[in-house]
Amino acid sequence: MVAHTRPRCEKKLISFCQMHSIHAYLPLLETTHRYGGRVRRFSKPLFTGYVFALTGGRARTLLRQNRYVANLLETSRQAELVQQLRDIYRALAAGRTVQVEEYFESGRRVRIVGGPLRGVEGVIVRRKNETRVLLKVDLIRQAVSVEVNTADLMSAE
Repeated sequence: MVAHTRPRCEKKLISFCQMHSIHAYLPLLETTHRYGGRVRRFSKPLFTGYVFALTGGRARTLLRQNRYVANLLETSRQAELVQQLRDIYRALAAGRTVQVEEYFESGRRVRIVGGPLRGVEGVIVRRKNETRVLLKVDLIRQAVSVEVNTADLMSAE
């Protein structure tokens, strides 16, 4: 299930889920800002306004009655959503440069065959002389791209 949150409530919802033993996932992007001579690190949600949760009847009711949730989105393709989120988790855990991209329907589907992202599938995108693979989350029509070496790619079609 995907919880569409109220503005700036993603981290609050994750805290709520932890307090109530609801398994939830919020992909975070680490950013660094410089203020004069100070350097600050921030964690911001990768997909603004969305938290992903594994829910049953009781947990679903708690989420619906929560002040942080605007809407709950359900899918019949849960296994596909879980795999897409695992791919994004692996990209973040590998320390790769990740950025949110527009969701594109067209493009060549590829599988990464080398490096720490081996086995991840996505759509190839070219940006500013670099090759990136788009990792999509179809249910919320959002995507992130991760930089890859073209030698590590193989067509998945």
